Amino acid sequence: MAEQDISSMQNPFLMSERLYLRPLEPAQDNHLYSTWMNDEEIRRYFSIYPTSDFRARERLEQLYRDGKHIIFGVALNSDNRLIGLVGLKDINSINQSAEFYVIIGDRSAWFKGYGTEATKLMFRYGFMELNLNRIQTQDMEDNTGGWRADEKAGMKFEGTLRQVILRFGKYHDVRVYSILRSEYLESLEK
Repeated sequence: MAEQDISSMQNPFLMSERLYLRPLEPAQDNHLYSTWMNDEEIRRYFSIYPTSDFRARERLEQLYRDGKHIIFGVALNSDNRLIGLVGLKDINSINQSAEFYVIIGDRSAWFKGYGTEATKLMFRYGFMELNLNRIQTQDMEDNTGGWRADEKAGMKFEGTLRQVILRFGKYHDVRVYSILRSEYLESLEK
């Protein structure tokens, strides 16, 4: 990537071929955050409560103060457009584990592999910088795009939690995936 490209990016933290992760700016990004959290299609697969721009700003500020949660924006290298969120929550420093999530909120960016690319960046951060040993995620059974992205990023299917999430009047099963540091390091050698 050329130096002039990097200088035009907004606080790039981790970069890949097509996107970069950056810290969210609560005052700037709260509207997109609340728009995505209020999108019915996104709420269908995540434990998300509808929110306002004001509450979204408060939530983002709180997440940055919480030492057990890390959240970044997913932005495109081509135009610096914020297309989603990626994070690690329930970070457990004793057991060196965390739960991962990614939300591509911009519908025009769906089905283009950005979720998988952002996932791989977060694995690099979690294993190489936070010294985690295990990263796991949970995807609703119906969220085939979510669990397929997890598989493409190298996560292994562990099992199903039955009827664990109530959405739209129906209980849904959840698929549990994980990746270990040893598996991540092995994937780098291929």
